[in-house]
Amino acid sequence: MKFVIEHLIQLLLVVLSVATLTFLLVRLSPGDPATIMLKSNDIPISEEALNTLRTELGLTHSLGNQYLDWLKNVVTLQWGNSYISKKPVIHELMERLPATLELAFAGLAVMLVMTFVLGLSTAITNKGIIDRVGKLVALLGAAIPTFWLGFLCIYVFSVQLGWLPSMGRGTWQHLILPAVTLGLGLGTVYARVLRAQIIDMRNQHFVKASQARGLSNTRILLFQVLKHAMLPIVTMIGTSFAFMLSGSIIVESIFSWPGIGQYVIQSIHLRDYPVIQGYSIFAALLFIAIHTLVDLIYLIIDPRLRV
Repeated sequence: MKFVIEHLIQLLLVVLSVATLTFLLVRLSPGDPATIMLKSNDIPISEEALNTLRTELGLTHSLGNQYLDWLKNVVTLQWGNSYISKKPVIHELMERLPATLELAFAGLAVMLVMTFVLGLSTAITNKGIIDRVGKLVALLGAAIPTFWLGFLCIYVFSVQLGWLPSMGRGTWQHLILPAVTLGLGLGTVYARVLRAQIIDMRNQHFVKASQARGLSNTRILLFQVLKHAMLPIVTMIGTSFAFMLSGSIIVESIFSWPGIGQYVIQSIHLRDYPVIQGYSIFAALLFIAIHTLVDLIYLIIDPRLRV
């Protein structure tokens, strides 16, 4: 019961903070939605046209009234209608969520494979040739920016070799390059953390006691060391997955992936306030849900936390 109450309070505080900060920041950012909309539709800009459109969008109300209307939309999960499409924001986000989910799970798979394969192999062969090569790969993966890796993948595998498509969503081939770009760098970073955790755990007293009882090193590694070493990794993976689910803006933009991230970028350019604000709440709810799930996994992995 205490766990539920604490997370409900956190939910309310985070959502209220995000809703308030987002509202203030989009109002302080340069650019008038009415002017941008008229320009994008090739409509002559005049005072009459601007005033009419601002009234239609509700921008002529005081900031206080706009803020109260926004809070009411947050509580009722309406989040308003897009200035551009005139459709409810939550419906627009849900329409693009399947594409983002597909990319997020694929990126998560790449990240987990890199984390465990690289982390375990370098930890087992500590100070060997595999360890040195693995640390070099991890260093490169952490150092290469995501956007540069995406363009490099497109140049090598699409332009030069012609093996994989570089844009859009359709077949499973379209998913490979964005998933690798999304998960590779994070996987190499987490592999280094996992390696350090495993090496540290192998020097603990409970490991030496298990070795004295005659348990095999493989059994100790898989059922004791890895279980304890996973605690910080679970938090990092949970945070990264929440980021992927909320729409990886850079990756979706590079590969023209029709997900939430690309939609939000377009909305920012057009100053579509309801979409920007709705996306912020949507992302906050995702982060809270993922972190709550991580806390539950913590309780399963480490029974000491249940006290």
